[in-house]
Amino acid sequence: MRILLLSIIVLEFLGCKNASDPAAAGSSTQTETTQAPAAQSTAERDRIQKPEEIIALMGNKLTGMTIADLFADDGYITFKLLNAGANVIAIVNDAEKAKAIEARKKAMGLGDDRLKVRTVPVGDPGLAKEEVDMAVIFHSFVGIANKNDYFSRMREGMRYPRPLMMVEWRYDNTPTGPPLSERMKEEAVMDFISTTGYSDVGAHSAKIPDQVIYMINDYMEMEGDPMAPPTGP
Repeated sequence: MRILLLSIIVLEFLGCKNASDPAAAGSSTQTETTQAPAAQSTAERDRIQKPEEIIALMGNKLTGMTIADLFADDGYITFKLLNAGANVIAIVNDAEKAKAIEARKKAMGLGDDRLKVRTVPVGDPGLAKEEVDMAVIFHSFVGIANKNDYFSRMREGMRYPRPLMMVEWRYDNTPTGPPLSERMKEEAVMDFISTTGYSDVGAHSAKIPDQVIYMINDYMEMEGDPMAPPTGP
């Protein structure tokens, strides 16, 4: 409970701050997993993925933040983050998907200040040093082939406290989602994250049907750290 509370405190702090400023484990292949079947309507995807819950856990204060959607796929989450006020870097491995997101960006009249779209090789987070305030990974963590390398490079592209939000399918035979062979147990995910340099990992398993939300950051209780909670009895 303490770890989860600290994760929420850091995310809310980061949102407020920016609002005032205008892996060897896992499968052997990495793919850019689709968040939901393309045939599903937006309303159906909203029902399954509940993006409003995701935004609420981020503190609903995304204006001024730069967030990396690391497996943007068709841009579903990218545009939800944009609608919540964030500036987004959408990372894809497929040039055709990048073109589709660019077309929607143009139709909406968005500039590069709000949305950047990058096509990168598989296994590359595609971020410059300390480029973003936060990153999100949706339904793609399990498919990352070299998780240690990916997380090391990803963290270099994030500003302290490097908050990361991941959404993955629960390790169970649920009505929606991929087969069990394409999922990981929650304990295994959290155990891996703890080896990557992150100090706080919290998990919500009841916010979204059949899915787990992981809230991860580098919060450290250091003397003089303005984000450190009060100490004492």
